[in-house]
Amino acid sequence: MAKEAPDVPSGADAARIAELARKAAPFVDAFVNSDSLFTRDGQQVLFVSNRDGLPQIYRADAARPDSPARRLVEWPERMSLGVTTPDGKSLLFLSDKGADENWSVWKVGLDGSAPVELTPGEPLNRDGVFMPELAPDTIYFSARRMSEAASAVYAAPATGGASRVIYRDDKPGFLADVSRDGQHALFSRYLSGSESYLLHVELASGKTRLLYPSSGKVTISGARFSPDGGIAYVATDGGGEQAWLLALDVASGKELARYVEKNPTTAIIDSVRVAKQGGTIAVSIDAGNHNEIRLLDARTLEPRVPVTLPLGQGTVRDFSEDGRRFTVFWSTPSSPKDLWVIDAKTGKVARLRDEPRPSLTEVPAVEVSITGSRAHDGLALPINVYLPKTRTGKLPVIVNYHGGPSSSSMIRWSPAVAFFLSQGYAWVEPNVRGSTGFGRAFEEADNGRGRLEAFKDIEATGRWAASQPWADPDRVIIFGGSYGGYAVLIGLTRVPELWRAGVDLFGVANMKSFMATTSGLIREVFLVEFGDPDKDAAFLDEISPIKHVGKIVAPLFVYAGANDPGVPRSESDQIVRALRQRGVPVEYMLAENEGHSLEHRQNQIEFNARVAHFLEAHAGPRPGKVSDDL
Repeated sequence: MAKEAPDVPSGADAARIAELARKAAPFVDAFVNSDSLFTRDGQQVLFVSNRDGLPQIYRADAARPDSPARRLVEWPERMSLGVTTPDGKSLLFLSDKGADENWSVWKVGLDGSAPVELTPGEPLNRDGVFMPELAPDTIYFSARRMSEAASAVYAAPATGGASRVIYRDDKPGFLADVSRDGQHALFSRYLSGSESYLLHVELASGKTRLLYPSSGKVTISGARFSPDGGIAYVATDGGGEQAWLLALDVASGKELARYVEKNPTTAIIDSVRVAKQGGTIAVSIDAGNHNEIRLLDARTLEPRVPVTLPLGQGTVRDFSEDGRRFTVFWSTPSSPKDLWVIDAKTGKVARLRDEPRPSLTEVPAVEVSITGSRAHDGLALPINVYLPKTRTGKLPVIVNYHGGPSSSSMIRWSPAVAFFLSQGYAWVEPNVRGSTGFGRAFEEADNGRGRLEAFKDIEATGRWAASQPWADPDRVIIFGGSYGGYAVLIGLTRVPELWRAGVDLFGVANMKSFMATTSGLIREVFLVEFGDPDKDAAFLDEISPIKHVGKIVAPLFVYAGANDPGVPRSESDQIVRALRQRGVPVEYMLAENEGHSLEHRQNQIEFNARVAHFLEAHAGPRPGKVSDDL
């Protein structure tokens, strides 16, 4: 299929975009710190930060939040933290090329010595890496070929070399943990957002057995071994509406203890960390529109002391070797994602990093609320609202739909939200049916033909936004990435009169071509979410925006990454081509060094500036309308 050429602004357009870029840059340059772990001696913290324009690994003094952050190694691609080696001298990290998601494992000395690739050879979509503390000669990871759903557990020499398959599954799955002695593993077999199975794997033989559940369908969102390997801590919904953490005897599968999250009652546990000493477990709670942290006793799973963090988004990361403290990263609408340390005994929260963001001299004062509307059938639809405090009159409104679809929009820091608030927009984030953190039934409600009900939620939440007293109903913009980009195209084709413009980041245009070209893992999971391309061909055709593209009348901005394996560029090409042929205003931005991502500093700045310029041109006050909104 022919590729569509991206647009290249010139003349007065380029000059205005450059002006807007100077305004957008301070928000992007307010860097984030995330994904942290302590060195083995506890003296330093290793973490990922985008301060130099791309996620890279840094280290700093763990006792001094204001100590300088030093880049561990100069690296041309994005990086992800793995684990430190038991001798405390090196770090394993992962990196891909051009954000293509074919991650490889590398080893680098903490002294910054030259990295060594441990997984050369065939490109694979690798997950996180494990190095058993008592058997550090071998590393383990799960991976798959990008085109296949089948996943496998691999072992590779810790010095680098050929990987070998220990266990292969014909369905998607992920290595959840490896015991400290390197003899056992936990593998989560993932069929959909609401159906997972936890397998115990003998690493020497590859023999597997089902550990949980013994029957029925459940969601499993995490699993970890106890320090001695005798217990598996499993985060699940048990097939119901509440989040559980189960302590299971690994040998028999017998339940030893259970924690049930009761507030909120429909949350899920999205991360589990177990201290090597001290008998403490830290979990992060996904409550749909925000996160919370819990500290539990490892033997009884009874809550210990409360942990209080401001309303926002974040997760637990790593315990210190002595189990006395652990790291989290956290963000709020007015503070970029940063690192905190929590005392495991008292729950006291303190800054692990405290660095100035000099670019944020004028953070727009923001008014944040969690509210909601009702769907056509009465279902409650949660909505996050961000408003500039200094607003006057009616505001243009950006209604942003999250990706997934099994995901959610959380209260958090976002450079894009902050920038558009500073430009006088309201920003609204609905969590329509299919979103996570609001219960199992809510998450499953958009599966298959339930997708049509989710489409009605897009209309209901869009009309709610347009009806608010602070909203200009003539200037409502639909915005979203990935599944959210698909939601943009659905909104523009099914409720064309509601939207003044749209912004689509790598959204699916044609379900048939998407299912034929996406990664094997996504295709397998989407058989449940959307339907089978053969058995449900007519339905998938009906829910493809490209079939109804003739109904799109609103101008559309489209962004794509050239190396995207999840929603290939061809999906964006299709919608751009169709709108160009019809003469509907469309602007196409393509990033050659991105995949299903918007990671590079310059790309983020350019995207925000170009979208702002596009909306100035196409979503300004309607002709003849007197505006008092800016």
